[in-house]
Amino acid sequence: MTDRTIPPPILVWAFHEAPEELQKLSTNGGDEDWIAVVPAHYRATPSWLEGGYYNSFGCSEIEQHPHPTDAGLRVYIGCHS
Repeated sequence: MTDRTIPPPILVWAFHEAPEELQKLSTNGGDEDWIAVVPAHYRATPSWLEGGYYNSFGCSEIEQHPHPTDAGLRVYIGCHS
């Protein structure tokens, strides 16, 4: 039985384990740590994805991109630089 009241989750991967189509979004050039995909029902960016060393898995820069194939998703890429 599926409970349809549970919203889709935020998905997080280590950068090099994420789908290649998402890795290609990065403009950082090799210093990426992780990728997160956030569903549209999260209207605001979760605070732990806002950047800054203590808020975002130890990354100082967070890139945000629209998902390449699903307009209802946002992609965040955490980088050291």
